[in-house]
Amino acid sequence: MNELPLKIGFLTAEYPTEGYTGGIGSYVRQMAHALAELGHSVHILLAVPTGGQTTWDGPVPIHKVSISGVLSRLPWPLGKGASLLFASELAKCSRELDLDLLEAPEWMGPTAFLSLAKPAKLRVVVRLHTCNAIVRNVNKSHAESMGERLKCYANDWVERRSILTADAVTAVSQSIGLYTKEALRLPRADFRVVPNSVNDSAFALPVATTDSAEQVVLLVGRLEWRKGPDLLIRAVPSILKRQPKVLFRFAGSDTLTGPGNVSMRSYLDSLLPLDMQSSLNFSGHLGAAQLEEAWRQATVCVFPSRYEGLPMVCLEAMARGKAIVATDIPAFRELLSDGETGVIVGQDDPSALSDAIVRLVADRGLATRLGSAARDVARAQFHSKVVANTMLEFYREVLDREPASQPEPIATRVCNER
Repeated sequence: MNELPLKIGFLTAEYPTEGYTGGIGSYVRQMAHALAELGHSVHILLAVPTGGQTTWDGPVPIHKVSISGVLSRLPWPLGKGASLLFASELAKCSRELDLDLLEAPEWMGPTAFLSLAKPAKLRVVVRLHTCNAIVRNVNKSHAESMGERLKCYANDWVERRSILTADAVTAVSQSIGLYTKEALRLPRADFRVVPNSVNDSAFALPVATTDSAEQVVLLVGRLEWRKGPDLLIRAVPSILKRQPKVLFRFAGSDTLTGPGNVSMRSYLDSLLPLDMQSSLNFSGHLGAAQLEEAWRQATVCVFPSRYEGLPMVCLEAMARGKAIVATDIPAFRELLSDGETGVIVGQDDPSALSDAIVRLVADRGLATRLGSAARDVARAQFHSKVVANTMLEFYREVLDREPASQPEPIATRVCNER
């Protein structure tokens, strides 16, 4: 097997140092730096509305990829979004950088048409994080107008095509592979499970002990229905009755996923009596330094999600040795062992959530033991160096394969209305 250094590209629409934030961007940055440390040439191909000069994130260059001018106003599938023109620009950039392999997310299907234009040597790996159809199902959002239904169909179509035309597919977890296969009605399920990772900076933070009388319960993540912030809010009265000095901190931006597509923040405010709202802190999206301080101050980290792929924030909390309460969904079951590295409670159960939080706030010894065990698991299984070597082995396997053939025409309706 060829062990020469590889030229690897990561296509993404978000990257932490460029003002675009999210779980995909965090994963890409950590993987890019881990592979660069192993001696490989790594490039970020950042899909942006308008072009710009190449910037650097340490040893990793960030190239801006866009369709500009009048061409950018052409309708999809010609100019806008995951289009034929974008595929042509992407192929050009890959050729100029002489990439061996390009990894891209399935989200919004950015490589849907790349197979029509890519260089012969290039292998494309699509990574399953969470597709649009899954998000719609979990958030209970339905396309009501014809325009919305067409947009829904187009999103699913390009995501499905990007997966079917890829030379290989990875999934952040076993459950996300199964969910995606069902949601997009895929004929293929040959997905290699490679988890997300956390890097040295997360492990470098000392495990904090909170001496203050005020205990902080932290939820990091967008205020989004699928992440269950409303479940934590519903648990607040019971917690404050038993632990009146607890502060609840929500670190994440607002979304329009409250009932009736209203602001989730506004909906959360409506759930709690006014005399308890002084115990809440909505921080919004936090920068890196502010988020680090939030992690440090947290007594308990709570993830009451209704759905996750493989949550980066849970991995971050594990690496920092935090006591964790999470809901009983497959993603958390792949990360945590109930009673050993965290506490897992039933879905949509604010009462169980409040009991678990109170238990950990009251028993600091238990919280410390669970957090330390979670940190050990994160270091052994999810450290960026461990995951990067696993991914690199898979990349080399893909490069030894014949390129993928074109899929059959995609005509199946995949816009779920469930």
